Amino acid sequence: MTVQEITKKNKSRLLISLCLIHFLLGLDINIVSVSLPSISSYFSLNAGIVTRVIWVYFLVLTCLMLVFGRIGDIRGFRKIYAAGILVFIGGSAFASVPLSFNYLLASRIVQAAGAAVLFSLTPAIIAFYFPESSRGKVFGLNYSFTAFGGIIGRAVSGFIISDYGWNSIFYLNIPTGLISLYLIYKYLPENLTAGIRNRFDVYGAALVSGGLFLLMLFLNTGNQWGWTSAPVIFSFVFSVLLLYLFAMRQIRSDSPLLDPEVFKNRDISFSVAAFIFIYIITNGMIYIVPFYLQWIKAVSKTEAGLLMAVPSVMQVFFGYLSGKLSDIESIRKICIAGIFFIIISLIFHIFLTASSSVYYIVFTLAFYGASVGFFIPANTNNIMTVAPSGNKGSISGFMTTAIRLGSSFGALLFSTVFVFFVPQADPVKSGTPSDLILTGFRWVFVTGIISAAAALIFIYGTDHGKSKVRIK
Repeated sequence: MTVQEITKKNKSRLLISLCLIHFLLGLDINIVSVSLPSISSYFSLNAGIVTRVIWVYFLVLTCLMLVFGRIGDIRGFRKIYAAGILVFIGGSAFASVPLSFNYLLASRIVQAAGAAVLFSLTPAIIAFYFPESSRGKVFGLNYSFTAFGGIIGRAVSGFIISDYGWNSIFYLNIPTGLISLYLIYKYLPENLTAGIRNRFDVYGAALVSGGLFLLMLFLNTGNQWGWTSAPVIFSFVFSVLLLYLFAMRQIRSDSPLLDPEVFKNRDISFSVAAFIFIYIITNGMIYIVPFYLQWIKAVSKTEAGLLMAVPSVMQVFFGYLSGKLSDIESIRKICIAGIFFIIISLIFHIFLTASSSVYYIVFTLAFYGASVGFFIPANTNNIMTVAPSGNKGSISGFMTTAIRLGSSFGALLFSTVFVFFVPQADPVKSGTPSDLILTGFRWVFVTGIISAAAALIFIYGTDHGKSKVRIK
């Protein structure tokens, strides 16, 4: 089956497969996060060590997405995507066997390698096989299923872990993954650019993967090991060096992993930069808001989890709306509106106090979730629509890598700002006045507004698909 031969019915089935995959990815990330206390108890580990289950996954995920995006361009989306599903299923099966903590970490590395393929190539597949007239709606649906997976992961995780043990959460990935694998093999045709004659830049791949690995290691271990410790400084310095060498190689290479011409197209480079600043906010908010709910409002962890599901619920609906509107309205205007609403939602957060009602809290979180959902699919549609056919995989990988870097920096930035004002490990137990704690939260939300303003500047600089610079 070729791209011309794919029927409307088969496109629908392909869309189901892609949505199932991203539902699975959203489910896995959230359900594993909730399971950390159970894993900690099972292996008798402290909270700092057990978080490696999460950050090792994101470490490997981030350093491989750009590489797999380019491999998809050269070797074809179908075979690489199917291999990614198989690797992700295999990693899930390994992780379900509770042999040792190091074995679990190794299994999560395998999972992350498969997930890197799926995250990096899904936008490229959508952009390649779905017509521009309905592409935004497809991006919106795919984003909504990712958010829906997060909601289900948080909602059912407690029941599954309580009844069947923490390792049972990985069983969920296997049947859903196998169904998606069948649909991909049956309904995803080979892209016409598969097998293009460009050689794969192994040296460039090693440079960018090593550089991103060390950069993520720096971001994830600085607080734990100390920002002035030798390993953290080493990670930062050598990450900068490797990424600089990668950039120089891309400029000189005949077959770069990422064509330098990408950065001349403002619809790609400026929109990706906006994504970085928006994802700084999204991950920072996921990190900081539960502290407000538990320290200031004194709600239980269960109640905090339910309240944190409110933004995800809104993202499901407004993500689809954003994608659908981006097919018929100005993408630039939709993105500007989304960022403007994010800024307003953060202003609402500044006015949160110890006496804020649950209705105000729910409204604030809902408005924030709707605003984020309104921005992301439209911006994705803009980037992938202008990406040329032979580079959709590499540009998709570049976009998802930037998103993951922004997410990693978000929790670090928000925590650093908060700790500057509230340095106590547990300010409630130490008797820190609530007004001082609230001051820390307010400056965090101000930091989010500044980040959103930076994203708004970049979106204003886009051409909405009308850039005269085109990548050959």
